[in-house]
Amino acid sequence: MTILDKLLPISLEMTKRNLTGICNFTNPGVVSNNEILEMYRDNVDPSFSWKNFTHEEQAKVIVAPNNELDTSKMSKEFPEMKSIKESLIEYVFKPNRKTRVA
Repeated sequence: MTILDKLLPISLEMTKRNLTGICNFTNPGVVSNNEILEMYRDNVDPSFSWKNFTHEEQAKVIVAPNNELDTSKMSKEFPEMKSIKESLIEYVFKPNRKTRVA
């Protein structure tokens, strides 16, 4: 998973540095569907609920389980790059928090 609005500026810096070769252009780490839903509930809408698929139902629609790309090259060049979980919370969920009306 990738938070593009934070990684696209890195692409410009990669060009300036003349970085070449294979680079997995994604945030480090993995996040599951349930973790995303939990982050949404915890950061945006505390009343949100969901029902999970059974493993059998999930196997019918998801070909591969969560996987993690090697981001060591990106992390070495850009150590300030946040993990996917940190990025989701900071740049997706927190800005979209529901405000409570008094």
